[in-house]
Amino acid sequence: MSSIPVFLTAEKHHILIVGATAAAMAKVGLFMPTGARISVTGSGAQAALRDAGLLPEDTGAKNIVVHDRAFTEDDLTGKTLVYIALEDDLAEERVLRLANARRLPVNVVDKPAKSNFTTPAQFARGPLQVAFSSGGMAPVFVRRLRSSLERLLPPSLGVLASAAGSVRSRVKTLIPDGTRRRLFWDRLYDNAGSYADLGQDEVERLIVDAARNHRVGATSGQVQLVGAGPGDPDLLTIKAHRALQQADLIVYDRLVSRDVLALARRDAELVFVGKREGDHGIGQDGINKLIVDEALKGRRVVRLKGGDPLLFARAGEELAALRQHDIHVEVVPGISAFQGIAATTQIPLTDREYSSSITLVTGHLRDGAYKDWARLAGDGQTLAVYMGVRGAGKISAGLTGEGVKPSTPVAVVENGTRANERRFYGTLAGLEELVQRNAVKSPALLLIGDVVNNARELAQTEFEAERQRATA
Repeated sequence: MSSIPVFLTAEKHHILIVGATAAAMAKVGLFMPTGARISVTGSGAQAALRDAGLLPEDTGAKNIVVHDRAFTEDDLTGKTLVYIALEDDLAEERVLRLANARRLPVNVVDKPAKSNFTTPAQFARGPLQVAFSSGGMAPVFVRRLRSSLERLLPPSLGVLASAAGSVRSRVKTLIPDGTRRRLFWDRLYDNAGSYADLGQDEVERLIVDAARNHRVGATSGQVQLVGAGPGDPDLLTIKAHRALQQADLIVYDRLVSRDVLALARRDAELVFVGKREGDHGIGQDGINKLIVDEALKGRRVVRLKGGDPLLFARAGEELAALRQHDIHVEVVPGISAFQGIAATTQIPLTDREYSSSITLVTGHLRDGAYKDWARLAGDGQTLAVYMGVRGAGKISAGLTGEGVKPSTPVAVVENGTRANERRFYGTLAGLEELVQRNAVKSPALLLIGDVVNNARELAQTEFEAERQRATA
């Protein structure tokens, strides 16, 4: 059931709630604080409101009118929303028919198929109001989602939001630069917890003081080098997610998944600078110039890189270019491919029985060969090779030529942690054939070492074989 999400201005609406049931009282309690006018009609409504502690004379509410009698058609006059919460099916059908005849928005409580609108699960923090709906399809999921988010947002956020609204124009005067002012509000939100237990007047004063001490005038912008992780958006760090939500410009490469990009701020500009087959794009010098130029314009730039930005990602060159222009830069680490793939395959990269060290290398080398193959892998070691698909034959020959056992287990994992992840297992001697036979394409990681024996698929197969031998 598709829905149109809207928020209605409460004081412009007159809500009719038909019924004296517990569900009807729940609606009264929900709408009473909004300021909307409410009429409650139903035999026994007065007693039901008293039992629920919702009588106008008890609550001081001036927006509620009670009619302790059966519904009449005249009750619909002047109303803009109708809720029906009756236990009598015939009476329910009559109210529904009359409301529909007047083309009024009507909700039959807990019966979405009969309703032409639904009320979402919701909670508020001061002027911040959050609503959730599944169109009546999955109410338990909606309740859990609301509960989860409600726990995350500190109560002080409501006071902070109210105070921010009151001093908004003063902050604009103190921080005239739009980009810097947005960054100021972002930081204020991030520190909402520090305003706990303070009154609104005190919070307003603190906001103005912070704005007054904030540097004004033109901004030099800033750049964040952000790790996008190996592809699964759930592996993105909270800080990386926040950076995507605050960026003006996101410069990303080929290894960044679309699922991660979908988490970016809706109006952020996205610029692809990755390499494609036969096309090297603008190159590293071009990327350096782009992020420097955009930062000097005062924009908040995120350089988004697959995995971790400091691992095989040319971060050193970008950091040097930014420092040369005295641009503030921050590095936000990410989960690298070897970590994410170790998790999905359940291969412990170090193991007391198999390996006490791990070596990370890239398969892209200027001269096409490593200087010392013998030190890279072997007994007691784990080797992770990034971008090694094309060089699988050289890697296999180089390692075995320096004495690494041809029978050493290998894992080849394509698109690690993503929905289209593929895994293949073999030996070092057959590495090139394994890659070619399965048409493995980049991004893929090669894991070489005895720890591969611990892979979930291999361990399960061995367990089943052992069980069969034991029961034979």
